[in-house]
Formats: sequence, structure tokens, C-alpha cells
Amino acid sequence: MEEGRDYTPEEFEAMFASQEGSNRNEEVEQGEEEEEAGGSKPSGKVSYVWKYYEKVPVPNKPRHFRCVCTVCRDIKKIMKSYAWSIGTGFGSMSRHLRNDHGITASGVGSQTQTQLSGFMSEQAGGGKPFFYSQKNMIDHMATFVNLEELPFTYGESVNLENFNRLALQPSYSHVNRHTLKDRTMEQYKEQKKELIAYFANFDGRVALTSDTWTSKQNNPFMCVTVHWIDNDFFLQKRIIAFDIMEEKHTGYNIYLRLKKTLDKFNLTKKLFSISFDNASANTKCIDYVLQMDDLLLNGDLVHVRCCAHIINLSAQEGLAFLAPLLEPIKTCINWTRNARSMKTQWKTLCDKHGLRNKQWGTDCATRWNSTYKLIKQALRYKNVLTEFYNSHQRDEDAMIDNSMWTIAANIYAKDKGESSSSSSVTTKSARFDDQLHSILFRRTQSSSSSTSTLATKELDDYLTHGVDTNDTDFNILLWWKARSIQFPLLSKIARDVLVVPASTVASESAFSAGGRVLDDKRSRLAPPTVKMCVCKRDWDLAKIRRQGAKEFDPLEADEIVATDASSGN
Repeated sequence: MEEGRDYTPEEFEAMFASQEGSNRNEEVEQGEEEEEAGGSKPSGKVSYVWKYYEKVPVPNKPRHFRCVCTVCRDIKKIMKSYAWSIGTGFGSMSRHLRNDHGITASGVGSQTQTQLSGFMSEQAGGGKPFFYSQKNMIDHMATFVNLEELPFTYGESVNLENFNRLALQPSYSHVNRHTLKDRTMEQYKEQKKELIAYFANFDGRVALTSDTWTSKQNNPFMCVTVHWIDNDFFLQKRIIAFDIMEEKHTGYNIYLRLKKTLDKFNLTKKLFSISFDNASANTKCIDYVLQMDDLLLNGDLVHVRCCAHIINLSAQEGLAFLAPLLEPIKTCINWTRNARSMKTQWKTLCDKHGLRNKQWGTDCATRWNSTYKLIKQALRYKNVLTEFYNSHQRDEDAMIDNSMWTIAANIYAKDKGESSSSSSVTTKSARFDDQLHSILFRRTQSSSSSTSTLATKELDDYLTHGVDTNDTDFNILLWWKARSIQFPLLSKIARDVLVVPASTVASESAFSAGGRVLDDKRSRLAPPTVKMCVCKRDWDLAKIRRQGAKEFDPLEADEIVATDASSGN
């Protein structure tokens, strides 16, 4: 038996089709007859391996064949082939079936069989029999372990091996942590190549969010997340960088990291905006980004400040005036948590006022809504808190009085506010119209004058008709997809503009994932491995989100357009 080469399904079909059908069948039948007559096996008995191999005669070599594994073909893998001649053995072919597919002669029709002839899976095999493959199992385990943020030693678990062998698959064998890590890295590199190729052909603009984070091991990481709206008008997000940044966090160094990432993923000429927090280094980085080519409106729209950070800074300024009220409340909460005698007194006071023993939440300085919730809860317990706190204070000036609770009640009350004046709204609307004209001009400046005229007419039609958003289920992306034919250029601009994130939450959530990856049990993971785990997990989750997304219905789009036409929009 000669070890052969691997064939793709296309190569096998071409090779198989090149033989004349009638001659091939005659030679195979003749070979089987000679095998039965001259081989060591009794007449009428054929080896089990021929259930899983296809014989292809070798031209000009009678009694010689290329034997291609049909199991590999059925599961869409590279097909293993072996050279075989009549009168020789089947060792290599049987070892391939046993090692790669878990198929043995004794296993067919017994407890250890790996082909379930009655099992039809639309997801796994499209209605084909299921074959167990150790290699296929390792592929799926690598994805599962990373998605669930498990350690690579998960595959070495003796308990897992016993469970799989006794309950699921007797041919299961444990997976070494190095094998699992290497396969995860291979999948990561394959997906990265696909993503780079996708962006190379992407015809729209992307928005970035970026931030830095320091792990428990005191390693600084920089995260870059890309956002875009695809051709089907689905909002997409991918983490494309999660690198350790040992150099000083200056604006120029951050710019170099961003530029390297953009170049690697073919996004340098497709950048629309970058969302940063208010750190001075990030602001300095934008100065270098503005020197890049192919920015819309000379980069006027490229810098987006994180609105969450801005709101938090404003809220913290206001909360500074509430310190005289908040500090006593926080002190009471700490007492009820830490001192046993205090807990008993607190419970007694709650029973006295007919309230249950309250378990307080934690106030977080960077989550100002937690302070709002704390005030909301404290108002119900104001009598208990006042009596509890004042009973432990000797200085009357430090005690809680009713004026403090009046301030708290005013903060909790809803502030209706006043709407902007019509002149202000008109001014902002006119400014936005000018920006749309500028973007249209940039989109059509390399086209003919007739194209520019059509683009301007398209914008005027859009601004004239407006958008009816009274529908509670209004979906702006679905609206633009339904009108992509009516407004072909504006729909492309909408994909560029609507993708801009208002905050850096995407990067912050990546840091949360990074913190779970670098937990106490995996604190020694190398930075490239951390990057692989964080990025690949995000990419795999994106596939799940995309599969679960609502598909676009052209009939629904026609109904939307018809409704707009009848209402004059």
C-alpha cells in the first residue's frame, strides 16, 4: 500500500469524470473478482473498507487504482486518497478510517459505530448520515472553549472524557491543551484572512472606537473596534486589534497603532470617524489622523467624542454639590455591611418603621446612574436613615436634617425642561443640509456633471419629502434599504453616517472580555494568545448574531414605499 495524496472535491470529480464510465466499472468488477479468487479472503467476502472508498482505475496500469475516501467527501473536507493494487492489503486505508473518522470493522453495527444511518441532520450534514471524526470534534471544541471563555486544559479533563465515552461517543479521545490552542490559532488566522479580504472589496466607510486598558497583571492593552453597515443594511462590529502597548501612551504612538491596524485590514482609505474618550492623548492622536488622505470634508467629521464620558463628567460636577447628603447615606450603608452590632440596630429600626431590612446596592463613581438609584432607594428609608445616622453623631452640624432630604427629592423628581427654539432647530437643520451637499459633492466629484446634477436632485427630493417616524417599530436601516433604489447615492451615505457610534462602549465591553480571559486561572497567557481569544470570540459571536438577525423581505419594502406614496412622503 502506497501513502497517497489529498484531493479537493473538485479535483476528485475531475479525475473521476476523466475515466470512461463503462470501462471503469468493468475494471472495478474484474478487480473484485480477482481479489476474491486470488486473495487471502474467502470467496464472496469483501473488506469493510470498500464501503467508505471509491476506486478510480489508474490509466495504463491494469489492476492498479486510486482509492478516495468517501467519508471525507461527504463532510466536505480534503479527501484522502491511496494507491492500491489487487492482491495488496488495506492497512493505510483502515488506519485513516479509524484515526480520522473513528470507523472500525468491529464498530460497524455495534456499540462503537460512528455512522448513524438513521440520523439526519440538516445543520450538520444537510440530511446525510452522521460520521464521527476526531479532527472535526477538535475544530468544534476549539470554537466552543473560546466562546465559553474556558481554559485550553478543558479538553484534557478526565471527567469530560468519561462523560463523552459513556454517554455520547465511545471513540472520543481527550484533546491536549497544546492541540486545542494551536487549532484555535489556526481558526483565528483563517478568519482574519477572510475579514481582510472582505474589507478589501467593501465599498463603504467604517467607524472606529478605540481605548486603552490595563489588566490585573499590569499589562497595558489597546483595543480597536470597527463598525460598518453591510450591503444588506445590517449593523456590523468586529474587534480587529487587542494588542499590548508597552510604549508610552502618547498621541503619536496611539496614531501609529491605529494606522498599522487600518493598513493591515485595508481600511486606510475607508475611514469615516473615530470615537475616543476625552483623554488628551486621544485628542492629540486626531491631529495626526487629520493628516491622512481620503478623509471626508477634510476630516471635519472624523473626531467623535464619547458621549458617555461627557455625560459622566457633567453628572460628576453636579454630584459634587450633593456630598453633604450622599456621604451620610454611604456611611450608614457601610455600617450596616461591616459592623454586626450596627446590623442588629438597623434591622430593629426597619421593623419599627414597618420596612423590610434593606440590602443596599453599591454606589460606583463612574456609574452616576447608581447614585440616582441610591437616592431613589434612600427616600423610602429617609426616616430610618436619619434616626440611624444621627444616633451615632455627637456634632449636631454633622447630622442629617429635612433640608437634605428636600434636595434629594428635587433631584429625583423629573425635570421636564424646555425644547429648543424653532430658530435654533432651523439653523442646525440648514447646517446639516450643507454637510450633506458637501458629502454628495465628494462622492460625485470624479463623475460627470450629469451625475452631480442627479445627485443634487436626489438630495432635494429627500429633503422635500422627509421621513415619517410615527411608527413605533420604525427601523431606520430597513427604511433606507427599502429606498436604496429611489435614493441610490443617499442610501450609501446613510450607511456611512448611521454607523458612527456615539460612545466607546464597544471597546469597554472588549476590556470586560479581556478581563475574563486573563482571570486568575489564565494570568500567564501571552499577549498574542489574549488577542486571539478576544478577537476570535467576538468574530464567532458576530456570526451567531448575523444568523439570528431578521432577514429583509422585499415585499415588506414594497409595502413601506406604497405606504409612503399614499401618505405623500
